[in-house]
Amino acid sequence: MQSDEPLRRSRKTKPAQTSTTSGSSAIRDLLRDFFEQQHRMDVQRQETMERQAQERLLSEDQWRQAMQRIERERLMLEQVWMEREEQRRARDEERAERRDALLTTLLTRLLQDL
Repeated sequence: MQSDEPLRRSRKTKPAQTSTTSGSSAIRDLLRDFFEQQHRMDVQRQETMERQAQERLLSEDQWRQAMQRIERERLMLEQVWMEREEQRRARDEERAERRDALLTTLLTRLLQDL
């Protein structure tokens, strides 16, 4: 038990109080600096996430507009194709009617000549 006595110090001595006070002040300063740095990092992270979200929204909007433009172009091309196809069918039908009329005329003349 005697070996414990030299290690004990009185808490009332000035050097111990000064070192404890300055030590806890230094720890407080370190903690404050640490929390301030953490706060700055959190703010930066939040700003980065918000900026990325804005960029993503802008990119999605541009993509959506591009898809709408492509869809409009596709619809216009499809409309043009349908109109051309309808014209082709009308020409084919007209050609078939003229052919039928010609054949009917030829057959009528052949029958009259008999």
